[in-house]
Amino acid sequence: MTPPDTSAAQPSPASYPPTPQRVDDEPLRLVTSFNDIFVVIAAWLLSFGTVFLTGGLPSWLQMLIATAITWGLSEIFVRRRRMALPALCFAFSFVSTAALLGFGNASLLHQGSETVRASMSVWTLAATAVCTLLAAALYWWRFRVPAVIAMGLAGVVIVAWAHALVLDAQAVGGLLVANIVAGLAIFIWALRWDAQDPQRITIRSDVAFWLHLLAACMVTHPIFWMLAPHHPGAVIAVFLVLTAVSLAIDRRALMLSSLLYVMSAMLRLMVTPSPVGGDLPGRSYDLAPMSLPLVAVVVGGGLLLLSVFWKPSRGAVLRLLPAAWRVRLPR
Repeated sequence: MTPPDTSAAQPSPASYPPTPQRVDDEPLRLVTSFNDIFVVIAAWLLSFGTVFLTGGLPSWLQMLIATAITWGLSEIFVRRRRMALPALCFAFSFVSTAALLGFGNASLLHQGSETVRASMSVWTLAATAVCTLLAAALYWWRFRVPAVIAMGLAGVVIVAWAHALVLDAQAVGGLLVANIVAGLAIFIWALRWDAQDPQRITIRSDVAFWLHLLAACMVTHPIFWMLAPHHPGAVIAVFLVLTAVSLAIDRRALMLSSLLYVMSAMLRLMVTPSPVGGDLPGRSYDLAPMSLPLVAVVVGGGLLLLSVFWKPSRGAVLRLLPAAWRVRLPR
C-alpha cells in the first residue's frame, strides 16, 4: 500500500508571498537575476575585443561602432527583457562613449597626461558636455533607465572639473562654490521627482534616488573639504544637519556621502599633540591606538540604531516642519 501523497498539502517555497517592501527602505532594484551578471560579463568581453580590433580606425569611427554595439545590446536586454544590471552598465557605457566622441579622442585613457592636457580646450569642454547630455537624453527617451539622467549630469561635472584644473588651476575655489550651487539645484530637482511619487512605486522614485546620490556628492564633498581638517566640530555639526535632512526627505545618500568626513573629524578630536614640534603650527599629532575602532563602533552602532528606529526618528523630524512641507514629502 503506497502512502498518501501529501505534497499538495504542503505549500512550495514559491507559493509563499514575498516579503513586502517598506517605503522607508528606499526600494531599489539593481539585479533581476544571476543572468544579469552573466550578460554584463559577456558584454564586457565583447566590448574589450571590439576596442582592440578597431584600434586602427579613426577615433570618431571607433566610438560610433562602440555606441552602436551598446545601443543594439540595450534594445535586447534593456528594452525587451528589462534587465536591471545590464541597464546600468549599458547606460554608463553609452554616455561615457559619447563623452569620448565629443572629446574627439577614443584612446584618451591610453595616452600620457601631458598629451591629454595639451588636447584640452574650451571647445573640447563644450563638445564633451553637449555630447554627454545628448547621449543621456537620448538613452532616457528610448530605454527609460532611471540612472542615466544622473549619469549625464555627473559626466558634465567631471568634464568641467577636469578642464578647469587644466585650463585654470586658480579656479578651484570658484568651482567648489559652483559645485555646491549646482548640487543644491539637482537636490531640489530630485525632490520634485520624489513629490510626484510619494509612495515610491514608479520609475520616478528610482530617478530621484540617483539624483539624490549625485546631489549628495556634489554638495557634501566641497563643504567638508573646506571645513576639514581644521574645524572638526563644524564637520560633525554639518553631519547632524544632513542627518536631519535625510530623515525629512527619507533618503540616506547625504549621510552616506559624509561618513568618511565625520569619522575623520571624530578622530581629529581624539588626537593629542605630539611632543615633536612643540607648539609650532606644523606640529604632529598622536592618535590613540584604539581611536579608530572606537569611532567605527560609535558611528556604525549609531547608524544601525538609526536604521532600526528610522520611522519614529523621521516622525519626530517631520513634526518640526510646516504642514505645507510635510504633504510634499514621502509618506
